Amino acid sequence: MGRTVVRIMNLLTHARRTRCRPDELLILLPSCLQSSQCRQKIANDVGECLRCGRCKVRDILELVDRYGCQCAVATGGRLALERARSAGVAGVVAVACEKELQAGMLAAFPKPSLGVINLRPNGPCKDTDVDLEQVEEAIRWFLR
Repeated sequence: MGRTVVRIMNLLTHARRTRCRPDELLILLPSCLQSSQCRQKIANDVGECLRCGRCKVRDILELVDRYGCQCAVATGGRLALERARSAGVAGVVAVACEKELQAGMLAAFPKPSLGVINLRPNGPCKDTDVDLEQVEEAIRWFLR
């Protein structure tokens, strides 16, 4: 059910044809995307990432640098929603599990957002992964 809601919300955002400047686009990541073995926790500031390459955070930060977007890590739904609703954010690319995306995208509506469902090779909430091509495609869609 969650996957279907995320697809519908993505379709609604596409139908609205929203565009935004790079500095108005927020890439919102779950804390579980970071390697659980990493000693440098980035929950408060994604800029503290050491970019060691043990998880996809480094790759996403390279996309953020290339496109000039904002990026934040959310440790929970309330914090994610607060960041998504910020005044300087015109569009959101959110990475999370179906459950969190469904709740967050519905709560943030009508703020345009595209959800990218994360991959969970180690089960939920630990050492998750994401398809970088989907993240970049969502970024490009907002910046087209």
